[in-house]
Amino acid sequence: MSSLWTNLLFMHGHITDPELARRLANDPSPSSRPSGKRERATKAAEAARKAAPVPVAVPQGGCA
Repeated sequence: MSSLWTNLLFMHGHITDPELARRLANDPSPSSRPSGKRERATKAAEAARKAAPVPVAVPQGGCA
């Protein structure tokens, strides 16, 4: 098993098909790993985010 999520599915009995179990066991794990560094948003995307209006919650009445 190559994944925590696959292991949990087996442990809790959600995967019961033997053929699926064989395919998951033989599935190669991904070779690329995240580098851990954040990528900065482009200036256009950041400007659009800043220009977008912020929704404000309006009280609807209720218990006082």
